[in-house]
Amino acid sequence: MTARDETGARDPLPVFEPAADRSVHPTFDVRELAQRTGYRPATDWTIPEAFLCLILLAAAADGFVPPEEHMEIRALARRSRVLKSVDLPHLAQLNRIVSERLKHRPEGLREACEALPADMRPSILAHCADILLADGGLAPAEAEFLNRITAYLGLRDEDARSIVEVLMVKNRY
Repeated sequence: MTARDETGARDPLPVFEPAADRSVHPTFDVRELAQRTGYRPATDWTIPEAFLCLILLAAAADGFVPPEEHMEIRALARRSRVLKSVDLPHLAQLNRIVSERLKHRPEGLREACEALPADMRPSILAHCADILLADGGLAPAEAEFLNRITAYLGLRDEDARSIVEVLMVKNRY
């Protein structure tokens, strides 16, 4: 959107506003989230366990993890508030817990999706899609994974499609 000023030049109209809450802590705090949103987990998965589960399963969705997807996971671990809140020994422990649960629970992916708070669900879909699209494409098994988690997360199809379409544009170049 643009508007013309008195000289006839076009000035952009504001489309975006600054974030209202700039006091957000750089680390993720499950207790603060529960207090703020009234969140109660639907399963025995913690938020970091569920988050890690979805990220790892996304990367392995087609049975192959190319270098681009490895790099995207490393980058996500550095910038994600959920994963940054976990030190390396605890992350290794979470990985073991996730692996054990997935080995013994046929519905582990669904459980992990249901363990996440509603306001975090679009974000985890975006993270998973970003990992899957890091190599420039979306294999049939990867598309099927996104369809499954969209349903398990309870996201509307049009919202999920919008998220993934934006990431497809981002990862095109």
